[in-house]
Order: sequence, then structure tokens, then C-alpha cells
Amino acid sequence: MANVITYEAGPGLTRIQMSNGLTSVFISVLALAASALAETEGERELAAWFASHDQGMFGLGVVGFDVSEMPWSPSTFAREREFILRVIEAAKARTGWERLGYGPREESLQPCLDRFRAMIEAFVVEHACGVDATVWSYGDRPKQLVLCPVHRVYEHEFGCVLCHDR
Repeated sequence: MANVITYEAGPGLTRIQMSNGLTSVFISVLALAASALAETEGERELAAWFASHDQGMFGLGVVGFDVSEMPWSPSTFAREREFILRVIEAAKARTGWERLGYGPREESLQPCLDRFRAMIEAFVVEHACGVDATVWSYGDRPKQLVLCPVHRVYEHEFGCVLCHDR
């Protein structure tokens, strides 16, 4: 099994296919970076949204997504996109990796982060918040956005993505 990140409406940037293991690392490093950078409620929600793609909770091979399904808001789209680009750069710079408990295989991970950055850079507001968008595919938005006391990542409805990855 594998997971796919897509931008179906995008200009030739249609997919990132990853093994289950690589997907877990991809989601974990994004959740770590987003949690470290989040300052606003919307940014904390994005960090929890990344964490909600938790294979340890929802199963292997089922946590892929299209970038249009992310919790975009038309009124704050530019800020959200800029935040996600900063998150990707922080993930590439190994922000929080010391809390993973392992060393990711960067030769596999970094190209996926680069392709994800290209998708987000190309993403336009007209493709956000579509009628078919499923913002919280895996569980509901947490009632409270709280940090895991062990890993310092924002938890999704059912806990910490890194705790479930052990």
C-alpha cells in the first residue's frame, strides 16, 4: 500500500506517491514544524490537520490527500499558504526532528517535501474550499488544540501522531 498527495487541479504537479513508512515520516516532520511555528488559532489548526493524517490511528495507506482538502479560508488564504511554505522549509531544516526517536532517510524525504512545496506554491485560492473539499477526513477538528506533552505537536482528535507512530 501507499499514500498519494495530489493537486488534481494543478498545472502538471499532480501527485507525490509515498510508501507507508515515508508517509509517516512526511506527516510527522510537517506536524513537528507546523507545531513549532504556529502562533495563531488557524496555524495551530493546520498543525493539527497535518497530525490528523495518522496511519497509526486510521490505518496504513489511507491518509493521502489533495491540497484542496486542506483547511483553507478564502479570506486568509495568502497567510495560510505562506505559513505552509514556512512549515515545509522548517521541516526541510529538520525542525523538531530530535523528538522523532529515529533519523529519517533524507534522500527519500527531502524530494517529497520539495514536490509538496511546488504544489503549495502553485496552489491558487480558486481551488481552495471547494464544494467537495473534506477538511477533516480523519476524525473531527479537535475541540481544543493542545500540544502533546512528550512531542510538542498539536494533537488531532484521537491524540498525538508521534505517540501513535511508536
